[in-house]
Amino acid sequence: MGIIQFDIRHPDARREAIVIEGERAMIGSASHCDVRLPMDQAAYEHVLIESFSGTLRAEAKADHPPATINNMPLNASALSADSVLGIGRIRIFVTFVPDLAEGGGPRTKEKSKSNPMVQLGLVVMFGLGAYVLLADDETPIAPPPAQAPELFAATVPTCPQTDPSAARAFALEQCELGDTKRERVPFAVREGVDAVSLFELGAACFKVAGAQDDARYAEEIATGLKRELVDDFRSRRIRLSHVLEVKDYELAIKDVRVLAALTDGKKGPYVEWLHQVGQQLKGKEVKE
Repeated sequence: MGIIQFDIRHPDARREAIVIEGERAMIGSASHCDVRLPMDQAAYEHVLIESFSGTLRAEAKADHPPATINNMPLNASALSADSVLGIGRIRIFVTFVPDLAEGGGPRTKEKSKSNPMVQLGLVVMFGLGAYVLLADDETPIAPPPAQAPELFAATVPTCPQTDPSAARAFALEQCELGDTKRERVPFAVREGVDAVSLFELGAACFKVAGAQDDARYAEEIATGLKRELVDDFRSRRIRLSHVLEVKDYELAIKDVRVLAALTDGKKGPYVEWLHQVGQQLKGKEVKE
């Protein structure tokens, strides 16, 4: 076994230390990733980190934005202690600390016998890794920021079509796509946010086409779905604050995932807080 340590340097000069137990870690913006980065910097699953006999290897899983190693394009490459992994504008240093009980393999045992300083170095590195892991566990989860982002824009969209016939055809297309996304809301809540925008755009184009009844119908669907999502967003934020206080981490993990999906693409203190809570709850999910 062993642990993989990540020293993450964000473009705003923030530093973040993450420790993953095991020999495999996925870096990306998805909620299930071991190292989760902001969605404007990383793809859903961006880079896979694996350890083979104590040697780290990085493999790119996405092309945009291109991952780099020491400012060179990354496809698949070994990682040394001083290698700089780049994803978007984020820079990451990765190190692997083997399990001393296993000796790090036959090669590590030989070096330990011939050079006591190697064994001492491994002990120190493992101790530092354990300290970071324990320190993260002891860090209390901060309360949420007072303000949360708005799920929907205050202004209604404008139809890109000016010809009535083209506007009607475009409106029907948007509403059909909105219907498809609305059906997927129970399985992927983010689809609901997209559906609202599609129905609002469809309503705007129906008005250009002079189809007022169709426009009202599309607006009613958009308004109803928007109300449901806003209510769900508010109730989940309130519940998340409560379950974190009572340490119901199982329910907290579910709410964080839904809230993160609803705010996908948004920025601000609340989105950053959700990301940080998600990272802290990963350790709770393993232990609880």
